[in-house]
Amino acid sequence: MPPKSANRSGKSTPTKGQSRGGEKDKKKDEEDIKLQEEEEARKKAEQEEKERLEKELKEKEELAKLEALEESRREQQLRETEDKLTAIKKHVEILENDRRAHAAWGRYMRCDGSPDPTILTQINTFINLTKETGSDEINVILEELKDIYALIYELDFLLDDTPEEDVTPEQETEFKSTMLALQDLILQRYNEGTLKILKEAINQADTESGNLQKVIKGANETIMLWGNLNKNPRFKSFTFESEAFTFDLPKPLAMAEIAIRNLTTKYDSYSHQCSTFYPKQKKVQPAEEEVVNQEEGKQEEVVEGEKTEEGGEQDANETKSTVDDGRKSALSETAGSTKEGEVKEVEGEETKEGDDASTPAPEIKIDEIDELDDDILDEDVVDLRQYQQIGGVFHVDLVKLPPQPITVKGWTLRQVVDEPITVVEYPSEAFAPKPSSRAASAKEENRDTESPSKFISEQTQPPLGLSLQLPSDVMFFEEPQVAKWDPEDCHWKTTGVNDIEYTEETKSLSFKTRNFGTFCLMQDSHVNMPFQQWELRPLGLNHTLLTVTAAIAETFIEIKESECRLQAPEDVDARATELKHLYERWMSPRDLMIGLRQAGINIFPAEDSNKFVSIQEKVLDLEEIYEQMGLLSSAFAFCWSKWNASVTKNQIVLQVAPWLGHGDTRKMEAPPTDVFVAPVPPAPKITEDDWSLFLVDERKTHRLEITEYDDDFLPTHSPGAEFHSDLMHAVIETPFLEKPHLPVKDQVLDRINSSDKVFVHTVMTLLKATKCITYS
Repeated sequence: MPPKSANRSGKSTPTKGQSRGGEKDKKKDEEDIKLQEEEEARKKAEQEEKERLEKELKEKEELAKLEALEESRREQQLRETEDKLTAIKKHVEILENDRRAHAAWGRYMRCDGSPDPTILTQINTFINLTKETGSDEINVILEELKDIYALIYELDFLLDDTPEEDVTPEQETEFKSTMLALQDLILQRYNEGTLKILKEAINQADTESGNLQKVIKGANETIMLWGNLNKNPRFKSFTFESEAFTFDLPKPLAMAEIAIRNLTTKYDSYSHQCSTFYPKQKKVQPAEEEVVNQEEGKQEEVVEGEKTEEGGEQDANETKSTVDDGRKSALSETAGSTKEGEVKEVEGEETKEGDDASTPAPEIKIDEIDELDDDILDEDVVDLRQYQQIGGVFHVDLVKLPPQPITVKGWTLRQVVDEPITVVEYPSEAFAPKPSSRAASAKEENRDTESPSKFISEQTQPPLGLSLQLPSDVMFFEEPQVAKWDPEDCHWKTTGVNDIEYTEETKSLSFKTRNFGTFCLMQDSHVNMPFQQWELRPLGLNHTLLTVTAAIAETFIEIKESECRLQAPEDVDARATELKHLYERWMSPRDLMIGLRQAGINIFPAEDSNKFVSIQEKVLDLEEIYEQMGLLSSAFAFCWSKWNASVTKNQIVLQVAPWLGHGDTRKMEAPPTDVFVAPVPPAPKITEDDWSLFLVDERKTHRLEITEYDDDFLPTHSPGAEFHSDLMHAVIETPFLEKPHLPVKDQVLDRINSSDKVFVHTVMTLLKATKCITYS
């Protein structure tokens, strides 16, 4: 046999036993490597755990040192901040008292013949003389009304400006009564001037239509008069072109001796009469007195109940009646002419069969009283805590046209009418068409089931159509609601206003109503809440800019010294907007807030706005935070932070950056004209890296390690940052990453100490008014 060929690789082929032995060695080596790796991982984990524990221990020790340091200087820092704030408040209080005293002396020394509205005898004399001797010429009346409006504004300002402790309840009631009397005088003077024109309407009739078409404009009002002199049965509507106001005359009025007056006034003399205009006051009854009364009631019921069952039932009914009376008295100051039966239906609790008659009625809590107050109001009542009146008030009145003078052979015969202007009701029987015999019999059959007034208004007399142009100095962010004044209930109501059509492009509004009366436009007071963000950025010493980016509008408020003004955005022509009367006008914070609200921009939440807006509720004393921000407003910028929503109720997070201005911007004497002064280069803008996050809680304040652009929130304090007792010291003592272009601590302190106290107070006032931390 030929020999076997050798292995090409040169290696011997392993036998079966050798192959198994090699596999065992390889498996053992893998196990050894795995054990070694596990041992190394265990040692590494132990080392990491040891390092973690050491790090945690070190952090705890460092944290304990920082807390101990904060505790040691806490009293001193709080005292320093309180001293600064107290000095500002005292300084401003002295200035305000001096201003009020000077204004009071100026009012006393005024010799222009106007009465002092705070002196009842003077104001009563003024009202009586105006009623008895006042002219009925419309131009004279409009001049007189300027002075009357000035008296109302003066009283309104006094009530708002005078501290609460300086105004007694009697004085407040007297001032409000005086304002109502002056408002009644204003309406009376309008009616007298209107009647004078209507008496001579034929002499001022339009040559084409033959009707009276007249527009009178004053400082606070616009009067549009139309008199039906021609009595054209085909007349349907008329438009006052200059005022863009149109009314559709119902057919039954086309042949009537009537006139229509639209009186539009800037001043709202109605809203403050509504119960919903003021925030609800919670009523608290002494707990001990209630417990004693309940215990006495129980004892009396037990004693009386032992006599007879009939007597027990009688006592139970008397007890229930007493409880109902008590609940009624607790709700007696609420709005609306609610019927007694309705109150019982809401409040009363029927006693079911089998119930123990001696069981006392459950106690009504404060929150339950508030809910009952809401239920008592009709559904169509406009809640002025949620909505605000804007754009003025317009009175659309249907009045009787007085007898017109007649000219005969050169003689003018005029019937003397001493009666005041007569308001005509519509719908009315006087304008109802004569029904046919069949209709009359049908109406006679339905008399018991349907009132005649309802039959007239719904079947025979169509509604009045009104179309108007929205005011050019008011911003409407949504379709406005139309409300009508109810003089009996003293509320704005949406009842009787139908077919509302709003054209946003032309800012025109039309609606129909079956009743003449007083109307206004309503907009949600919180349409711009909550805010998207806010920022307070210094522009110089005693000069800063507050930016509030609301839900729809963006507002820029420039603050300087004791005044502020509204800035126009760069992309908006300030001369062609609704706010042109506010742009670039320096005024007090109070006047600016009133002007913005009247213009439809409300960024100043009320004390109960949290009922209508979802906010970030905080339990901290935010007024102290706003005051400290005001102290630092000449040297630091503050901004909204998204992390404020991630912390608890007793914490807030905000961004802080130092002001990057150059040197001191205090006013200095002008240098001589022959001396060359190099221009100061513009300050670099604040970049994203300049902002730092600060966490404020009830106990301490410190800078955070994270930034606004991190993905997760961690409350870890920044390396090198210390704990401080309040925001002011935490911001001042922070090195801010020690960047070379940032100001040093001495410069910062110099700016803060050089800030004018009145300026700081102005910044505080606007921050507290916007409540930017919780409403963004």
